[in-house]
Amino acid sequence: MARSLRGQVRSAVVLAAVVAVLLLGVPLAVVFGNLIDSRAVAGLQRDAVRGAASVPDNKLEAGVAVRLPAVTEGNELGLYDVQGRRVSGSGPARSALAARAADGHEHNGDEAGDLAVVVPILSDTAVAGSARAAVPSSTLDGRVGKAWALLAGLAAAAIAVALLLARRSARTISLPFEQLTLAARALGEGRLEDLHTATGVTEADAPRQALEDSGRQVEELLRHEREFVRDASHQLRTPLANLLLALEGPEPDLAVALDQARHVATTVDDLVALRGLGATGSCDPVVTAREAVARWSALGLDVSLRADDVGEVGLASAALRQALDVLIDNAVRHGSEPVTVTVEPYGESTFVEVADAGPGFPLGLHHGTGLDLVTRVVERAGGTLVVRHAGPHPRVALLLPQSGS
Repeated sequence: MARSLRGQVRSAVVLAAVVAVLLLGVPLAVVFGNLIDSRAVAGLQRDAVRGAASVPDNKLEAGVAVRLPAVTEGNELGLYDVQGRRVSGSGPARSALAARAADGHEHNGDEAGDLAVVVPILSDTAVAGSARAAVPSSTLDGRVGKAWALLAGLAAAAIAVALLLARRSARTISLPFEQLTLAARALGEGRLEDLHTATGVTEADAPRQALEDSGRQVEELLRHEREFVRDASHQLRTPLANLLLALEGPEPDLAVALDQARHVATTVDDLVALRGLGATGSCDPVVTAREAVARWSALGLDVSLRADDVGEVGLASAALRQALDVLIDNAVRHGSEPVTVTVEPYGESTFVEVADAGPGFPLGLHHGTGLDLVTRVVERAGGTLVVRHAGPHPRVALLLPQSGS
């Protein structure tokens, strides 16, 4: 089963904290236990030495009572003879550790549920007995238990803090990727603006930037595809209508139909060539204009050409052909005949103008699909669509740069 990034980060941080606490806590607990035992032995040694020092010479042999000094709280002190029998103080009646002190050395160890230290009592050059200081093992266990409980509490607090930090870190680390997921979904819905916010996390911002770049490319491709479909629908409408008219009459005009079929094929080829950022090149505008005038005149329309001798322009023939088709079609549909196509020089540029005898452009008229196509292809080549006269007998022209300029 898939796990969320937040859960994985949180688990990893908590696991690392637990391992760190165990690696540090267990040795520390052992050290604390040994330290408590060592401190207890040191305290017992002091008490036993004081007890031994409080015994005058020969007192143990004489059996005279001895006044014992105060000992550390929780400890007990007793005096023993060389056979290990208790003479005074507290402790077991017989002590093996006390009997071992007859060798004149200090001894310590566990005895009768106690941790005991035995110090020999010297009388001249002989051992007169011993002082035994002890503390119950249960008391030491309690001290060790309290120390371990304190360590356990600190460990639990450390793990709790690690858990809080893990939750915060998990949120900080996973949030950029969650935002990236939302941005990807927004891209699928066509909302590129949701991709713009950077998170500051390199591993998240890099795919976000790549996603944004891909989104823009996809958006650009979709825009070109929509433009192509719209342009194709607009540009093919007239030749297809003429093709149907030529075939549906009482006497089908096969020559016109064939010419319009060729025009349909040429239009499709031109639109494919004009897709995207292509359609660069040059052409002789007089030749292209003459072909356009001949094509429209073949339909029985009054379309004529007036051309000066100009050089090539920096616009592909496919682009100029489609632009002229749009302008002539608009002149025929929205104006009136005759329609005149003029090619003339204009400084370092060339005017390709279409004029008709119609009433002109109404106020507030916006560009339609055809004029949008003309504007795009002409401006891409560095030219301009110019309305030279908007009133009666309107004139619309393409101002085109000379080839190579």
